[in-house]
Amino acid sequence: MSSSFQAATEMFRRFLTWWGNELAELVPVALRRWASRDAKRTVLAVESGGFIHYEEAGGRLARRNEAILSAGDAAEDGADLRGLGLGRSGGPIGIRLPRSACLIRRIELPAAARTDFAKILKLDLERSTPFHHQDVYCDHVVEDGAPRQGKIGVRQVVVKREHVDPLVRQLGDSGVAVAFADCWDDAGEQGLPIDLLHSARQESGPPTRRRISPAAVLAVCALMLSGSAVAIGLARYEAALQRLEEETDAAKANALAVRRSLTTVEGSLGQVAELRRLKARPPVIRVLDELTRLLPDTAWVGYLKVEGDVVEVTIVAPATGELLALFERSPLFTGASLTAPVTYDAAGQSERASMRMTLKPPTEPARALRAAGSKT
Repeated sequence: MSSSFQAATEMFRRFLTWWGNELAELVPVALRRWASRDAKRTVLAVESGGFIHYEEAGGRLARRNEAILSAGDAAEDGADLRGLGLGRSGGPIGIRLPRSACLIRRIELPAAARTDFAKILKLDLERSTPFHHQDVYCDHVVEDGAPRQGKIGVRQVVVKREHVDPLVRQLGDSGVAVAFADCWDDAGEQGLPIDLLHSARQESGPPTRRRISPAAVLAVCALMLSGSAVAIGLARYEAALQRLEEETDAAKANALAVRRSLTTVEGSLGQVAELRRLKARPPVIRVLDELTRLLPDTAWVGYLKVEGDVVEVTIVAPATGELLALFERSPLFTGASLTAPVTYDAAGQSERASMRMTLKPPTEPARALRAAGSKT
């Protein structure tokens, strides 16, 4: 369980480191350079076999002492070094080598291997040059700009130990602890953002706690801002989705209410149509009057049913053969037909016929005639 947790922690750390480096590329170069500088430090530049005292703060270099102290006499003239007021600012003290003492190589490395640049450069140094890593101090600078085709330009600075170790020993004998070593940049105005003694401290002693780089802080802040932007976007998306669901539910409720209203209206329209149809249909008394007019005196109606436009009737008569013809000639009925076979009643000497017919729709003349009759 512990090994799995450590592996997961290492993977998470490497992911954050990679993502922080990627986000750091979005920070302007000037801001990254400003953030990567120490607040204040003392620089002893090696020039003409001696040291010149500089104070560096905020990326600006100020010359504090015009006197050039001989590097060979530094161990014997500790008072002079202390008289320069080294370290009064509380910052680290380091040495700056001339460009002539440094070998600068430019190499393009895969951007995905950013965390392993030091190892890769160390192996490539022994492969491409006659130097061995135990004989030199080296550090690297990642060039500004976005990766091109997945590769980043890196400048490796290599200095022989024989150029650095005597200076460090001489200053140490004079009571000056050297915290870093670098060299001048191409313009000779600022130092390269390297520390040649860093790799040596890692190899010679236990790992020390490194100061958190402001660039890393900026990368973490950028990562947090990106995460916050994503979280805010997701929150807004969820809120919009919830609001859309609420509006959809309200629209569904309105649509259901409208549908119910339409159903009610359609039912009412159907009832109105039925009432109109019933109003236009001849009344039952008119049907009875027409049957009385058509049937002979020897026939009578045994059953009568009027449903809509359909009339069902059962007639008992001595002879029912001519009834269908009578109903067909009627101006009120149409489509007369038998619904059952005609039965004969021997005791009554009569026949029973069940028929169905349809009422004809009223015509305009008939309506006008009824209206005139009602007025008279």
